[in-house]
Amino acid sequence: MSRDRINVLFVTHADKKGGAEQSLIHLINYMDTRRYRVFFLCPAEAAYLHEITNEHQHIPFTLGSIKQRFGLGYLGAVRFIKRLVKEHNIQIIHANGWRAPWYVAPLKFMSRAKLVWHHRDHTHLKMYNYVLPRFFHQVICISHFVADSIAGSNKTVIYNGVDARRSPNDKMRKLMEDGELLIGTFGRIVEWKRYHLMIEAVKRLSDRGMTNWRLLIVGDTSMDNTDDYYNGLKRKVAEYGLSRQVVFYGYSSKPLQLMGECDVTINFSMNEPFGRVVIESLMMKTPVIVADSGGAPEIIRETSGGMIVKDGDIHALADALHDIGSRVVDYEELVRSGHRNVLEKFSMEEIITRVEQLYGTLLGHQPEVEAGLAVQAVSKGGRG
Repeated sequence: MSRDRINVLFVTHADKKGGAEQSLIHLINYMDTRRYRVFFLCPAEAAYLHEITNEHQHIPFTLGSIKQRFGLGYLGAVRFIKRLVKEHNIQIIHANGWRAPWYVAPLKFMSRAKLVWHHRDHTHLKMYNYVLPRFFHQVICISHFVADSIAGSNKTVIYNGVDARRSPNDKMRKLMEDGELLIGTFGRIVEWKRYHLMIEAVKRLSDRGMTNWRLLIVGDTSMDNTDDYYNGLKRKVAEYGLSRQVVFYGYSSKPLQLMGECDVTINFSMNEPFGRVVIESLMMKTPVIVADSGGAPEIIRETSGGMIVKDGDIHALADALHDIGSRVVDYEELVRSGHRNVLEKFSMEEIITRVEQLYGTLLGHQPEVEAGLAVQAVSKGGRG
């Protein structure tokens, strides 16, 4: 490889931090700045900028809605990125999420840079699944569930990773140490996360005679403006007489600490593309129950750190919670397996190695045979 550093431009539209941005933050922070010079295009006042601790050059720019900017505004933004690429001799353009790739795609015909799209969503829209991937040299998909939704052979599965430097030495809480099963669920308050089904499941748990539980709902509506759904959840909890047991915690700046204080967490989302909170919970030595939907089951199959229940089945979810609370399952084995395997298979050291292998292959810095084996390993690695 040349002694000169490789110039990489990361591009995102987001000004607030969700799971996609957290994954991007980890990726930038783990880049080897002896080999890579990192440029980062995102809004000037992005709320998560202070979390990027690795050396980088921030380029403040807002990528507006495609529908609103399509026309002169869109073309102006594309020209701006083109100038950046030329001025800084960018060799890799790494588009993150669902809006940035639309602004990056034309650069395939306007620059010599290699284009990478970090695809973090699952959609049925043909423009995303069949058209957009054609404009990129490689599409990184965060799960096989996401990869299976798009056409073409230029796709590679690389899971999101955890920052193992934040991993605990000991579990913060012993199972039901205070006599209560402390259940946590983490994420934006949106309907597809299916908090309403979790509430129905814990109601069934109480109906079966197990009342020594508490459900902690950690998240808010700030990103999605879903106050109607949130208020409906609160009304349902009050109607069921569960206001003492179901706690709407709101936003937390320390979600990992809260995960470590739970006995079990739930991810019951519909078609979750991956499930960052699943790997984070396992890192904090807390087992996870997931619905058999989307990419989350892939994590449980890889780590053996939790339970997979029938998609959307509130009775199956209640049964799984009951099994943990009554110690029917080997809880300590779930903790050990989940923690060990998530650090082995989902550590950022492993993820950044795979991303850098991909960059090297695109730039021709690996021998042809070695490069082919590396990409093949990334594409097939970890499928359960």
